[in-house]
Amino acid sequence: MNYRLKFRPAAAKDLHKLVKKDKELGTFIINGQLPQLLNDPYTGRIKHGDLAGIRSKDFNFRGITYRILYEINNDIVRIYAIGIHDVAYRKAKTRKRV
Repeated sequence: MNYRLKFRPAAAKDLHKLVKKDKELGTFIINGQLPQLLNDPYTGRIKHGDLAGIRSKDFNFRGITYRILYEINNDIVRIYAIGIHDVAYRKAKTRKRV
């Protein structure tokens, strides 16, 4: 199945800030992590509790673990947050309620 990527507006801002802060990290996410996610979105771990229904794709960059928090709905992979572990989870919790 071909999946389409959609960002919550705030998640797009997360990505923009990461790219602005570190272009290599941005390239790593845009050219590496997002295509991998679209290739097989079901590899992400399913979250429970406040984030029930959300999945987490983890990756490391320069020794720091980042998360992409998203959900799958038919052929759409919707990104809720991208960032460092705790920050990404906190943002996803508030954005999921909206």
